[in-house]
Amino acid sequence: MTFKHILYDWNGLNVSLFQAINHASGEFLRPLAYAGNIAGNYWGMPLLLCVLLLLAHRRAQREDFLSAALLRLQARRFLVGFLVAWLIAGLLKVWLVFPRPLAVLGSSVQMIGSPHDLYSFPSGHAVYAALVAVVLWRLVTSIFRPALLVFIVWVGWSRIAAGAHFPADVIAGSLIGAMSGMLANRFVLPVLGDDNSTSIRLAFNRLLQQAKHLFSTGKLTRANTLLQDAHVLGQCLFWPHFLSHLWMLRIAYVRRDWREMRGQLLRLALVPVGNVMGWLPLGNTGNTNVSVFKSMPTPIRLKNIIEKQYDR
Repeated sequence: MTFKHILYDWNGLNVSLFQAINHASGEFLRPLAYAGNIAGNYWGMPLLLCVLLLLAHRRAQREDFLSAALLRLQARRFLVGFLVAWLIAGLLKVWLVFPRPLAVLGSSVQMIGSPHDLYSFPSGHAVYAALVAVVLWRLVTSIFRPALLVFIVWVGWSRIAAGAHFPADVIAGSLIGAMSGMLANRFVLPVLGDDNSTSIRLAFNRLLQQAKHLFSTGKLTRANTLLQDAHVLGQCLFWPHFLSHLWMLRIAYVRRDWREMRGQLLRLALVPVGNVMGWLPLGNTGNTNVSVFKSMPTPIRLKNIIEKQYDR
């Protein structure tokens, strides 16, 4: 008895369950199965990500900054979880190359949608549905959480009803999606200051404008100092964080400081990872004379700048 026979075929139960569910899904249930296939399609990921960010933007406009910060946090976790789940599921599909029900059972399979022969394990739709449920779990009240569980079951059932996957594919996909979402919840961290991003952005823009003026007048050392302050303030926000390193790179280029240029190029490459994951060394000045991973105390003068923004 092989490993696959025990863990995947379930001694024939996997095929038997598929046939029972697939054949029981008659014409009356076909629209429901078709809708489940659409709802669980992972190509909807960009749309859901945009919805989360749009909701966060609207909450911030209403000055509900804590709610906006939570939405942005879950959006980042959704993105990371999706990438992890997509990588795991893709590797398993290519590595195992398990046949689809149509290739195993032939014309007895009731199909909805385009037929496929290979890459049955795991179900990508089930992966996506479980990931969505885990990410949204923290955003909805307890009364709506059972609906997320129903969503997972609905999408999984629809893939079997459509003749696209065996039950083992759906269960494995749900586990991969849930695991990826939980890993993202664990390792993608909240960003300190994300709940008052408007205030921080105003302070950052003021420092950046001053640094640009000094740069235009040739006062590069003073401009670089202001950019370090701007980096400390703006690193919790992607674009200000990126801009501060971009301007440090520009100053290094004018000075022909090749060591600083290499260091700034490395930091520019790390900005997306740091901001998405929330792995930011708070207080770090952003210059290459300081380790990219070292946290530093925030200077009093910068704390005062933020406090002035709050007083407005």
